[in-house]
Amino acid sequence: MNERVPRHLQFSDGALLHMYWQCTNHNKQYLFENEDLKELYLELVAKYKKQYDIKLLDFALMGNHQHLLVRISTVAKFSRFLQSLHTSFARRVNNHYGNTGAVVENRVKVSVVEETDEAILSVQRYLALNRWNCEERTLPQDYRFCGYRHYAGLERDDRIDTSEAWLALGDTDEERFAAYGEMVEARRQELGLGPQEPDDLPSFYSGSPDFCRIHTERLLQAFREHNKALTAARALSLTTSDAAASCASLGGRHPCRHHRCSLHPAATVGRHPCRHSDALKKD
Repeated sequence: MNERVPRHLQFSDGALLHMYWQCTNHNKQYLFENEDLKELYLELVAKYKKQYDIKLLDFALMGNHQHLLVRISTVAKFSRFLQSLHTSFARRVNNHYGNTGAVVENRVKVSVVEETDEAILSVQRYLALNRWNCEERTLPQDYRFCGYRHYAGLERDDRIDTSEAWLALGDTDEERFAAYGEMVEARRQELGLGPQEPDDLPSFYSGSPDFCRIHTERLLQAFREHNKALTAARALSLTTSDAAASCASLGGRHPCRHHRCSLHPAATVGRHPCRHSDALKKD
């Protein structure tokens, strides 16, 4: 399924989302290689998450892309959050470089995370080791642009809304810090030092095999029905030439007879929203 999927088909209000996107400018330069821009992006995330009722559970900013683990309130607010965040970020970046235009070239990708501690911690582990899995091989405790230092008890980050899955790791913060650190280190040891295939690549859904299968099947069915509905709606629409022909056959009078049309329920009596000049003749 390579087509653009409407967000309301993939997830609903209150969803837990792993979002990620590639950040380049017009010269295809990776903007997040600049640490000041990483700081700027996190500053804007902190600002707009409050405005749109978003919880930031974790993050990892790389040189060429970023990951955020967020809890949304509504799908509509999430869309407005992305729009405000990336519009503001683009404006600041373009002012800095003297450029114009968008810096988020492709649509932000989203993976819906299963509501289990195991699934959530798996995503958090993936984010903590994102820098380790690239050429730099940076240890998570040495990389400040991810949530590891917060969850391992090394440095509190007030931008993060602490994950409930992390809270389940122990009865005290000290126990949780230790358990989280051990979990990430165990996975790092599994990965080793050699060339690695990407670890736990995100898809439309993240979690157990059953969760991913069931929700992917539902998404495919919903997407098919959505496309059928769009096709039917387009079939009902009059093209300009069709409307003009209809008017001519009725002596210049629109077939709606200037009353509310079933295809245009908001049309004003005496004026058709298609604005065909021939349809505006009075009876």
